[in-house]
Amino acid sequence: MKLHQKGYLLTTLSRSGSLWDYELTRKALHEYSETGTFREKTLNIALDELSAAGLIHRIEEKLETDGKQSKLRFKYKLSDFGVSRMVDTGLLLP
Repeated sequence: MKLHQKGYLLTTLSRSGSLWDYELTRKALHEYSETGTFREKTLNIALDELSAAGLIHRIEEKLETDGKQSKLRFKYKLSDFGVSRMVDTGLLLP
């Protein structure tokens, strides 16, 4: 049984240190065999929710432009509170 997607995002960040949003979504889409803009945006919403809850922090941002469209990108890192909650829920060993 696979982890829920927010749990997967948290554990991936805990193993990697920090990652850009597009790196996290690419890994999650691959892990769950999903594709498409809807799924990608759902994962970005999950990252926003984890950030709003204080489990992860945005540590860097950049604006990417490809022709007509610009995207604001964020680099995330697990917070101390996020580590604590992961230990509490069994996603991370103390």
